[in-house]
Amino acid sequence: MKFITDKFLGRNNKDIVIDDDRSSESGRTTVVDPFVFPLKTYPQAWIALLFLVMLRTAISVFQFTFSVVPTLTGEMFNVSLTAVNWLANVQGVMYVFMSFFTGWIFQRLGVKRSLILAALLNATGSAIRSVAVKLNPPSFIVTILGQIIGSASAPLALNIMTTFAATWFTDNMRATAGMFVASNYGAILGMFLIPNLASGLDKIPMVVHIVSGIAVAALIPILVMPSKPPTPPSRATSEGTTPSFFTGIRMLSKNYNFWILFLVHGFNVGLSIAFGSIFTQVISPYGYTDAQAGQMNAVAFFAGTLGCSIAGPVLDTTKQHKLFLRLIAPMVFVTDIGFIFIIQRDSYAAILFVLSMNQFFLSFLVPVVIELSSETSYPVADATTNSIMWQGCQTFGFLIVLVMDQLRDSEGTPKDNMYRALILQAALAGLMMLLCFAFRGRMLRTEAIEKMLQIEAENEKGAESQQLQIDDVQDEELHLDIHTHTTTRS
Repeated sequence: MKFITDKFLGRNNKDIVIDDDRSSESGRTTVVDPFVFPLKTYPQAWIALLFLVMLRTAISVFQFTFSVVPTLTGEMFNVSLTAVNWLANVQGVMYVFMSFFTGWIFQRLGVKRSLILAALLNATGSAIRSVAVKLNPPSFIVTILGQIIGSASAPLALNIMTTFAATWFTDNMRATAGMFVASNYGAILGMFLIPNLASGLDKIPMVVHIVSGIAVAALIPILVMPSKPPTPPSRATSEGTTPSFFTGIRMLSKNYNFWILFLVHGFNVGLSIAFGSIFTQVISPYGYTDAQAGQMNAVAFFAGTLGCSIAGPVLDTTKQHKLFLRLIAPMVFVTDIGFIFIIQRDSYAAILFVLSMNQFFLSFLVPVVIELSSETSYPVADATTNSIMWQGCQTFGFLIVLVMDQLRDSEGTPKDNMYRALILQAALAGLMMLLCFAFRGRMLRTEAIEKMLQIEAENEKGAESQQLQIDDVQDEELHLDIHTHTTTRS
């Protein structure tokens, strides 16, 4: 005989199946739950994460190829520094444009095929740039074309962060996994590698070809990456409660706490994008070289990676997202104020220290805000919220770069200083800090998971009680059969 009862939310008495005694060695009826699966992070998850980090690294190196050597780039293409900035600006434009579609792409293609698309776009854009720098004279227009195609890969590889983590990692490891994806290892590599390799104008083509080789090397592992783990890593992931893409957009439009986080992330990462893009131009009027700027940026990105690396495990362990949101934002503000006063001649060590602290706190804040956005917008798909969040920061970064470029003081002392841009940066960081204190969202995803686990525990107790009742009935039937058999023989 078979009995069917409820196990999880939304299922109407269909999950626990009680098989007849022919399937039991003891002769008793047993309870089998076909929906119970182990919640674990498989070894394949770390392999997939490694491949994604390699792809992110290749894309970041692609993005920083020209911005870390702006003077040489301008000389090679015979264009102004403002035109060189557009090699970075066009990446921001493409990021914003592609982010309108990434949430839908992730839902339609899945994680693996989305990453294959990203790797192909990055390799294609890199190849086009390699052709552009070999032309005589080197073609700025063709290089822009390569930038456009290659830049389309960035949102596909970064916006997928929370979707990838939810697909492969258990709830207590999501922030840690997201930390590895968000960490900009490619920027560290690019800041160290490119300025030292590009020692002269004739070395730029070689650097572009090396970047193309890195792009191809990152494509190959993605092709053999596993698609998904054997079983889902979370009950929430397996329940199928995620609304459609457009329904999710409508839900987010009414969630003002999500939009507070949108602005926080936009200002935080947007300022980092803008400042990183023009950092060499900010300090060069004070006598610093491209190589020195690259060294400072590389150390700062390493500090940022350290901040992001610490944030993931800390958040997974403490779950104090709101506390860290309010603790870290003021630190970002203070360091941005510091830039106004310490960017001077012969202040290499001071600039390096403040820049490193700024990147540490800024990067620590990234997984805090991203995880909070998924929490406060649940059950909207992570692919949707993450795409909007990263789209926003790229939009902010693009606009801030444009404004900062206009604040260049060509008549000041020293010539072309960006003192006014540093004041703007500090003001925006102060606004971001105030928004962090205004956030009042709930941890809806965590609450849903806890409720699900509570119901599961209650149902398990009910299943055990039902099993005991069945055993009692079978014992009584067996006793009655023995008694009847004995009476008949008598």
